[in-house]
Amino acid sequence: MVFIPAIMFSVLGDRIDPEPVQFKTDFEFRTRFERRSERAFGGSPGDDSSNLFTRFRPGLTATGDKWLARLQLQYAHNLNWTRAKNFSIEDFETSLMYFQLNDDEQTWTIGRQKIALGDQRLIGPLEWANQARSFDGVRYQSGNWDASYFGVGVSANRPLDARVGLVSFKSDLGTTSYIFKSDQVGGTDIRVHTLDHLWKNSDGATKYEVEFALQTGNVGTKDLDAYALHAGMKTPIGKSLQIQLDGNIASGGQSSTHTKSFDNLYPTNHLYYGSADMVGWKNMQEIAIGAHYSVDTLSKISLTFHRFWLFDETDSWYGAGGGANKGAGGTFTDPTGSSGNDVGSEINLDFGKSYGENGIVNTGIAWFVPGRFVRNQIGGTAKTQTWFYFSYGVKF
Repeated sequence: MVFIPAIMFSVLGDRIDPEPVQFKTDFEFRTRFERRSERAFGGSPGDDSSNLFTRFRPGLTATGDKWLARLQLQYAHNLNWTRAKNFSIEDFETSLMYFQLNDDEQTWTIGRQKIALGDQRLIGPLEWANQARSFDGVRYQSGNWDASYFGVGVSANRPLDARVGLVSFKSDLGTTSYIFKSDQVGGTDIRVHTLDHLWKNSDGATKYEVEFALQTGNVGTKDLDAYALHAGMKTPIGKSLQIQLDGNIASGGQSSTHTKSFDNLYPTNHLYYGSADMVGWKNMQEIAIGAHYSVDTLSKISLTFHRFWLFDETDSWYGAGGGANKGAGGTFTDPTGSSGNDVGSEINLDFGKSYGENGIVNTGIAWFVPGRFVRNQIGGTAKTQTWFYFSYGVKF
């Protein structure tokens, strides 16, 4: 439930004028088929699965002279097939329900809304997920300032006790943000302070970006000291081809009194660390290179190679959702460190094509080739994981 302070009603009373209200309806539909084989790399028989994700979103927007009210409902359905069983999951939510007050200098948004910080490496709506993520809270934007306080309103695994405070400032040097997160997981109190800076620049057609985050706080009785770093560049070769190079690091490791495992917060990891979603920005090291070719103005083909290592071989291998990846014998974790830090490589091949102003088709395949760490965890041999998807979406 979203709490709206009484003081806001007096503000609205002063600023909302009697101009005629305009109403607009909208609708979104998306369906995606996925097939994943050898998720546990051969360590667990029968771990193949197929999913058909379907999502409907009818919406209504009411607009006045200096205000906007937005409502969007969401029905999400997942048909899942495995060798062991078949099952179905459905969910009906209010995806968006907010009131926005605008003038020439500032914007207030109150209610259930989407919030994306920078490139979404720490805070994002995760639209790739069938349910996606919405936040319940208050947001204030004025000039280069952006401040909000919220909880997670919609998410596949919603953290009921999570609360986030965010203040962000844009300057010529980039975007600097302070994020405070409080949560309770399994009776453990979590307090995380994150200082993040995102810098972007360009040299002609070549684009550069660097993002650096420092964290402190506590996870239960342990003190938290962690960091993460991203650096990347994109440069064109001719009119149709673009080359991309990225490097990522996120700290990890534990002791009896300290944890160095970076808290990835609430990101959209699917955009960055391989489309198979086997890696998150936590206890990891990565080098990636990609080529993106524009077939025409509406179609693009991408080929990307990712190479992954653990930052600390005694910590877990974490997936895009933030939790440790699981194999046949439990999580992929070796507290002795003897399994090494070589996680493996992922190759992504993707194709996307837009149809007019409303429709889009995406398809792709990913191969995750396990490294020494994974092979040692499951007994010395491991199979390549394959993931395939086909998606169609339309908005009007």
